[in-house]
Amino acid sequence: MFPEPESWANIVRDCKLTDAQANKLQITLQEALDDIDRYYSKPQNRPRDVLVKHLKRFEKSLKRLRNECQHSAELMEFFLPFDTLGFIGQSLTFSTMSEALGRDVFPNYDFQIDSKRSQGKQITLESVEQDTWPMREALGLKHGHLILMYLIEGIHGPLERWIELDRLNKGGRKPDAVRRHLIYRLAQAAPGILGKAAAVSTTGKFVDLCTAVLVACGLSESGIAKAVPAVVKKLRADQAKRRIGRSP
Repeated sequence: MFPEPESWANIVRDCKLTDAQANKLQITLQEALDDIDRYYSKPQNRPRDVLVKHLKRFEKSLKRLRNECQHSAELMEFFLPFDTLGFIGQSLTFSTMSEALGRDVFPNYDFQIDSKRSQGKQITLESVEQDTWPMREALGLKHGHLILMYLIEGIHGPLERWIELDRLNKGGRKPDAVRRHLIYRLAQAAPGILGKAAAVSTTGKFVDLCTAVLVACGLSESGIAKAVPAVVKKLRADQAKRRIGRSP
């Protein structure tokens, strides 16, 4: 479970987290807990092994597509057809494209709304969507390759985390698998939470963070510090494999 408000406040205070670091921790922890919830939820109407097999195949295909996008990042805007780029922009909201591009791309559209009001025309979501269609298409034509990469990574990320949780689940007790997954996710986000990478150690700031968070989530403190080095080593090995896989 996510930590109670008092426990959360204690974690932020004891680990001396800034607002930005606390926000990063909150997002990371909530995503990890959601991953765990989905992983252990009972499959509906299909055997679990069949669903897992297809999920892994799907994730593997998306990973290849993600890696190809990264390899071709500087060329995508030139070889993707205009129809593809335009469709990307037409299909998305300004909020999504702003997140993808890391800046506000909302149009200054108040004048058209005021014009419609002065003419007595009704303003609906459908009319706003229709009115902004050319601007969204233009954003797609200009930045569609970047937005596409953002979407693929956003779709692939949760699948990759599920697969990682499955790898960390070595058939032992559920609390052990949950503990390993939470430590792994915290180690991934450590630079944004603590300002530096997680150390391969049984002591230090990262171990203190893991202990405080996992205990607040309802896990036993026993074994947390001992589990950290092995999980951090695995994360580093996985990151090294990904770097090799992305190299041209």
